[in-house]
Amino acid sequence: MYKQSFGSRKQIQFANEQEFYVFLGYLAKSNGNTSLVWEHNENQGAWGSEGRIQIHVDNIPRLWQITLTAGNGGNIKSRINCNEFVKNICTEHGFVYGGIQNVDQILLTIPPQYLEDFYAGLHLE
Repeated sequence: MYKQSFGSRKQIQFANEQEFYVFLGYLAKSNGNTSLVWEHNENQGAWGSEGRIQIHVDNIPRLWQITLTAGNGGNIKSRINCNEFVKNICTEHGFVYGGIQNVDQILLTIPPQYLEDFYAGLHLE
């Protein structure tokens, strides 16, 4: 479900619904650029669990207003930390944790007027 802003610190913001659905398309690509995780940081003494979008490439399109944090120095180049957004796309749009998404399942959640935007995101490099 679309919202203009996600996260207590507005880590992810969209100018409009088109941007939101382009971003969903980009995340659905399953080409190794991104993966979704739910890290149980509380098990290591941290504050709590964290929903993250891991970025595995040096540059992602900057078509959205997103706050990136550092990666782990390995294959995670940067991260987007936003529990609210990760929960939203998993519960409302059929995304799953990991790097492989079921595009057909996600497509069932995209309103017809935004299918073109979703497909544009799928084809972003």
